[in-house]
Amino acid sequence: MWTRFAIILAEVRFANRLLSIKKDEAGSLTIFSLFIFLMILMICGVAVDMMRYENERVGVQNTLDTAIVAAAGLNQDADTDAEVTALVKDFFSKAGYDPEIVTVTPNIEGTVGGEETLRMVSAVVDFDLDTMFMNMLGIDSLPGAVVSGAREGQQLIEIAMVLDISGSMGQNSKLQNMKDAAKEFVTFVIDKNGADRVLISIIPYNMQVQMSADLINRVNLANQNIPVEPAPLHPGGIVNYNTQNMEARCARFLDADFDTRRLSAAAGLEVSAKFARGGNRFNTPSPVGFWCGEGYPEMLLYQNDETTLHNHIDSLTSRGMTAIDYGMKWATGILDPSFRPIVESMLADTLDPDNPADLVPVTAAGHPVDYGTDNIYKYVVLMTDGANTQHLDLKNEYKSGPSRIWWSEILSKANNTNGVEFDGFLVEMPQNDLTNRWYRPRSPSTSGDDEYLSEAAHVALVDAEQWTYHDIYNRFSVNDAADYFFRYSDWQARQEHRAAELDTGGYADADANLARICDAAQENEWIEVFAVAFEAPEEGVNALSRCVENKPGNFFDVAGTNISTAFQTIASEITKLRLTQ
Repeated sequence: MWTRFAIILAEVRFANRLLSIKKDEAGSLTIFSLFIFLMILMICGVAVDMMRYENERVGVQNTLDTAIVAAAGLNQDADTDAEVTALVKDFFSKAGYDPEIVTVTPNIEGTVGGEETLRMVSAVVDFDLDTMFMNMLGIDSLPGAVVSGAREGQQLIEIAMVLDISGSMGQNSKLQNMKDAAKEFVTFVIDKNGADRVLISIIPYNMQVQMSADLINRVNLANQNIPVEPAPLHPGGIVNYNTQNMEARCARFLDADFDTRRLSAAAGLEVSAKFARGGNRFNTPSPVGFWCGEGYPEMLLYQNDETTLHNHIDSLTSRGMTAIDYGMKWATGILDPSFRPIVESMLADTLDPDNPADLVPVTAAGHPVDYGTDNIYKYVVLMTDGANTQHLDLKNEYKSGPSRIWWSEILSKANNTNGVEFDGFLVEMPQNDLTNRWYRPRSPSTSGDDEYLSEAAHVALVDAEQWTYHDIYNRFSVNDAADYFFRYSDWQARQEHRAAELDTGGYADADANLARICDAAQENEWIEVFAVAFEAPEEGVNALSRCVENKPGNFFDVAGTNISTAFQTIASEITKLRLTQ
């Protein structure tokens, strides 16, 4: 019985064991894990092949760029298409690549004075990378292609040379050293690129930048003709007046102007007042005595004749204070495409068959070009030997409009048939009664001959004419006008007229504006700026180095004749090798 029971128990245990084996799933998990591992291995293998491919592509591209830059250099001994091709292939051989994967297209053009002036080299490299893992997916190799191109010489170039002519440039041969360097620069750029492919503007500056009479008649001025209200009671009184003095030759830039490459952020360019500071013994100030007159060297725009440019550089003289920000502002403004209508107007007058004016060459047509135009580049070469100083103008109430000053030729000749200028002046005294309404200062050297005229006496002077403030400051310095007309007649007016000058910002403000216009000029790399500090103080060095802080290699701090080395380096850089693809 017990034997039978033992047999049954053994059979039950055996059946349960079979059932447990049937339900065990451990084997299926092992198979799934193996599948996942293979998938990870495959993905990692693809990634490795892709990284190998990218490393190979970068290596080939770098080798190609280096070879193309070397082959495009005008100083290379390789002078034929075959020699240029061999030079590029030699770079690949030495880098461990098969030179036959390179297809080179050289282009060597024209000469100036028997020398090569343009070389362009382009090439395409087709390569294959054998895969290590992707071949398991049926991909045995990864094909690739890289291209590159470079050129040197004969670019179309617009250059603005901003040259410091402040008073300190007259010391220790600095002005002559700068002239020599600037002329060498002009010669190099024209020789290497060809005159028909270069347009150079010279922008001399001190405390201002002087426009020619021709240019000021072409720029859009913020001038208004203002009617006088109420209308004057006296014959000869001013009925209307211009807000801008058309005898002035320079602009007053506002803070907002330094945020744009255009000459002005507003609708028109504001002209600075023409005035002479201090006293001048009541004489008419000399042309160079005015803050904004005609006595300083003017800009020369868009020229390509070496002799014309050299002569203009030789004519530069030094005087006055320093406004680096104004020089840079003008450079950026004349390179901006918004200046094109002015150049086109100058060209139209140059080509006028009836009355031609020699203003710009025919190659100036279409310049300044739009930013980003293929193979046309814009440059500013900015130099200074100083630091930013004052910017001055006249207060609005003295900058334009009718004054209290009148002049009569009849009165000037009352005691002298040849006439005495000072005898012709009258000053209206509106607070006086009609019997002594008009003050006659006469000789400026004494008050003993001063007198007052009645209203009736003034009316009898049928030729008497009222002066504007433009008239006054074209004739008198600021202090002279205040003293002559008001010292013995109206002390308060004398003090107010002596304070007619306005400080519009200088020193730190000018440094900040210079930094802003430098940033605006170089935005999107539309204009490349080079800066030369020539025996400049720390403030000037800092201001110019800040101007090109994104390209420190474009800054030069030099002394003596080393300014020529700096200008030659810049000229070479302008005519440099350029990767074009």
